[in-house]
Amino acid sequence: MMRAVVLKGFGGVDMMSVAEVPMAAVKRSTDVLIKVMAAGVNRADLSQRRGHYPPPPGATDVMGLEVAGVVAQVGSGVDSSIKEGDNVMALLPGGGYAEYAVAQMGCVMPMPQGYSFTDAAAVPETFITAWQILNRHGKVKPRQRVLIHAGASGIGSACAQITEKYFKATAITTSSEAKLDVCKGYASVTLSRTKDEAGWAFAPKVKKLFGEESIHVIVDPVFGGTYLSENSQLLAPNGHLVVVAFMGGSLVQMNALPFFRENAQITFTKLRCRSDQYKTTLVESFEQEIVPYLNARVISPVINRTFTLEEVGAAHTYIEENRGYGKVVLVLADAPQRPIL
Repeated sequence: MMRAVVLKGFGGVDMMSVAEVPMAAVKRSTDVLIKVMAAGVNRADLSQRRGHYPPPPGATDVMGLEVAGVVAQVGSGVDSSIKEGDNVMALLPGGGYAEYAVAQMGCVMPMPQGYSFTDAAAVPETFITAWQILNRHGKVKPRQRVLIHAGASGIGSACAQITEKYFKATAITTSSEAKLDVCKGYASVTLSRTKDEAGWAFAPKVKKLFGEESIHVIVDPVFGGTYLSENSQLLAPNGHLVVVAFMGGSLVQMNALPFFRENAQITFTKLRCRSDQYKTTLVESFEQEIVPYLNARVISPVINRTFTLEEVGAAHTYIEENRGYGKVVLVLADAPQRPIL
């Protein structure tokens, strides 16, 4: 048995509790069992708790998409580069909010050099999602402009850093006024999303700085309200809008003409439901291209708060109330050692 966060139903944070559940186990030859020392908390977990983001078929219903810890057991087909006792970080389809979690071999990576378990747990889902957005979908090029909404978030901070440090492009973030200083730590241009007298949050500010049709890629986890309309005013010819969430709502009235006129592309994307092969290929390119920047601390996770497993409700509330920035991490390092049963 092991401790894990369980849901007694969908809804608020009161639906979560820590309970004894059957031990996570290696079932496939490519499975890797990890003793979890820290687990990243993502808005996707909050959506799952509310019943809006179910795990993929065959995955555990325990929340948690990214962990760092120690390899406890490997399947018979796991590559020899992954051994029991290794300190690793891993991308998961679920199961991170527990003492043990199972990852597919291709989604397990060595922890970056000098990283703590807490640091490493903030990397896999967040930074690999950012890499997918910018490289696979956005196809960002040097000297382009990338507009990143919710710029103080975990995804926002990861996208901004990869944009500036790897792609040598310009990151333009939008955020609340209170979080502008956070964004200034990694983005060249930081804009408040406070609405002007006409009700626009960011488009006039971007136009004033860069002109019409000036943004090549937009990373948007908001979508609703005025965001889709304002995005349409800014995209350059052949620009790309990548939608990753619906924090502002999913129902909008849309004038498609500006997107059509600019031959723009709109992509709705998520990572959790992708195939093992897709994730393995994505992780391989991430390890080759971005992990060296993490090793050198040229790029690094922005960690705001840590909570214990028992404080998971407080962690979700902290994110839901938009009180923080960067990443929130659950720390299990002090959990009692248990034998694998």
